Amino acid sequence: MSEGRRPCLGGRRPRLGGSSRPPRWAQSLHAPRRGRARSRRGALVASSAMTSSTSSTASPATGTRALSSPATATGPARATSAAAPTGEPTREHWMDLLRGTAILLVIAHHLRLVQQIWDGGTPWTMVELSEALAPFRMPALLFASGLLLARSLRRPPGRFLAGKLRGLLWPWLLWSAVMLPILGWGHADEPLWWLNGMYTWFLAALFCYYVIGLVTRRIHPGWVALASVVAWTALPLLGTAHDLVGPRPDKFVFYAVFFFAGAALRPMLARRPVPWAVTVPALAVAAAWALHAARFDAEPQVPVLTQVVVLLAVVGVVGVLQRLPRLRALRPVEWLGRNSIVPYLVHLPVIELLGRHSDLPAGPGTFALYYAVTIGVCVLAVLLRPVTGFLYAFPARKAAAASAGAAGAAVAQPVDPVVDSAVDAAADAMPARGTTPGRPDADAGARR
Repeated sequence: MSEGRRPCLGGRRPRLGGSSRPPRWAQSLHAPRRGRARSRRGALVASSAMTSSTSSTASPATGTRALSSPATATGPARATSAAAPTGEPTREHWMDLLRGTAILLVIAHHLRLVQQIWDGGTPWTMVELSEALAPFRMPALLFASGLLLARSLRRPPGRFLAGKLRGLLWPWLLWSAVMLPILGWGHADEPLWWLNGMYTWFLAALFCYYVIGLVTRRIHPGWVALASVVAWTALPLLGTAHDLVGPRPDKFVFYAVFFFAGAALRPMLARRPVPWAVTVPALAVAAAWALHAARFDAEPQVPVLTQVVVLLAVVGVVGVLQRLPRLRALRPVEWLGRNSIVPYLVHLPVIELLGRHSDLPAGPGTFALYYAVTIGVCVLAVLLRPVTGFLYAFPARKAAAASAGAAGAAVAQPVDPVVDSAVDAAADAMPARGTTPGRPDADAGARR
């Protein structure tokens, strides 16, 4: 051993710089992939050695060996490539479908509320459907966001926080300001309105969840989800009544369970679909819960039970989506899900402007027209995103953006501030219920 060089203990070189190794619960998500990659490399080496020893000749020009019998070699190689993945992660389209479906339901819900405020009525079917699905829209989007927490935590803490500041807090501040001239400048000096009085509250909540995820990255997210249930249940016992529709951000505690449950269940969902033994009962419970919400025109609010039932319902829907074939008719919904932050942020200003400045009579036809116009504007906004990206994330430096673009080409699930795939952030912007036509500004500003 040369002088001045210190031996590496255990034959390993020391790690230089800070460690960005993901927490153990996040590493389990990638362990199977590494194992399959090793198996594939071993199979390829064995196949190459076998074929080179039996059917190869020396190349006089280069001294290397060239296969003389391609037919002999392609058999094992083809079998190996078919049995093992190529090492590139495959996109999980059910996640896009979950986000896209939830976004479409959010748009329909907001349109129904705004139409009731400004036109005095909305189709009865949409009212009942909106009430029935009210308990599940927001939790589904948060669950989808939590699924990508482990991947985000693989970044160094500095990059992690910088990304959330750019992709969550910037659009939260910008689009809240966009709504001020629509809803009234009087809200500008109300701190709680900025935090929780507008549909952009979801971005602020997601930022809080991601920061909590970073601080508790060595703790399994299942424990964090359980802690949120305990905290929500303890509020009334401490003399604080629950408030999900007011300006107080109580909902941040209520909805945290769905985000961290998504992070906790991610490894299991990556390995296999939700079993039918869980999916079928979960959907049955969800149907009963939805009927209750539609009948009483209110979401059931039972401590612990509400969160457990809604989470079970979301898992049941995931089980169905995982088994759906990739139908051509559903591709547009997947596309919206991949870009979900754009329709999430764009749709409500469009709906508010339509409701305030159009004089069409209320009815199913008007509802369908407004819905089609809103979706059309959202699609156009997605297509314009390459030149309007600053509306959805704070512009990065050119070098960082170039490196992120190169990395993004190799990553199957892209990053979008709403659910990290268009979603490091994003989702349900719901006007508060119990609104009255006499107070349109305050009503349209509060979101569930």
